[in-house]
Amino acid sequence: MAQERAPFEGRPQLRLDGIYLQQGDSGSPRVRFSGVYPINRQALIGGAVDIAAGDIFRSDINELYLAVAPFIDDPNLRFIIGQNDVTSYFDRNSFAKDNGTHFFSPVFQTNPALVAAGIGGSRQSGIMNWTIADNLDTRVMVFSSSPYIGDFALNGVAGEVAYRAGNAIVRGTYVAGLDGGTQTTFPEAFSLVRSDGEGGVAFNDREEAYGINAEWFLPETNIGLFGRYGFYRNRTLGLGASNWAIGLNIFDLLLEDSRFGLAYGYGLSNRQAREALGLPRPDVLETFYDFRALGDLRVGLSLQSRNAFSETEFGFRIKTGFDLLGGN
Repeated sequence: MAQERAPFEGRPQLRLDGIYLQQGDSGSPRVRFSGVYPINRQALIGGAVDIAAGDIFRSDINELYLAVAPFIDDPNLRFIIGQNDVTSYFDRNSFAKDNGTHFFSPVFQTNPALVAAGIGGSRQSGIMNWTIADNLDTRVMVFSSSPYIGDFALNGVAGEVAYRAGNAIVRGTYVAGLDGGTQTTFPEAFSLVRSDGEGGVAFNDREEAYGINAEWFLPETNIGLFGRYGFYRNRTLGLGASNWAIGLNIFDLLLEDSRFGLAYGYGLSNRQAREALGLPRPDVLETFYDFRALGDLRVGLSLQSRNAFSETEFGFRIKTGFDLLGGN
């Protein structure tokens, strides 16, 4: 008889990860303590706490959750309830996602349209994560649009389907909710006057967004390609905006265990409003190089040209991490 697979077999884990990120005149350090503790074969608790300074990262309880696999014979169906970093579940991409590993610009991280509608940072949420087959993943989420516990209400929903074909993955994502006080929208919205005489977005504004995300790894050349498109709509204002990005990663270029990246994209923007306001196009061209400097210490360098090539910004990061329980 084949041995049953237990979803949460393994030992407890506790990690410390540190990063210092500098972009232009802005610098920010962050220390993250994260861990998981299996309660039994079908449940675990996990969490992550960030201690930060500066204006890039912020201190908070990034995650505190309970994960349950209710069926021992289907370990790929899981439910996660609590405070979750929703960006780690939705719009994932092996080549453009995390500013501690990949590109520095947010245009090449989580899809800006999805971020504007609620998939950004940490949220009180319930997530169903199900790997239906080796090439098909789905996830569904209900969440509180506001990141503040005092404004908790399950008023947002999101769903995603990911399909794998060989070394290529395509993900389609939808999210709908309220602004919830996050003030995340397309920049031109803050120059528009609402019926009440105010500008920008309001707490109860209804928002939705669609995103498509593709990646393709070419093992013969050690190159990874990616592309994203996103569309955001503020249903209360009746206005929308879009963004897109394309790029590549090259691995082991010059140094072993290194990563070179090059990408071009447009940030979230309403073209008609932007042109009426006389604003430059919100494009970004970025190249970065990340390499292992010594042991667990990595260094990354970045150069960005933004806003119709009118601004240039240099950045660097230093990153390290340790297993505090002495595992591999």
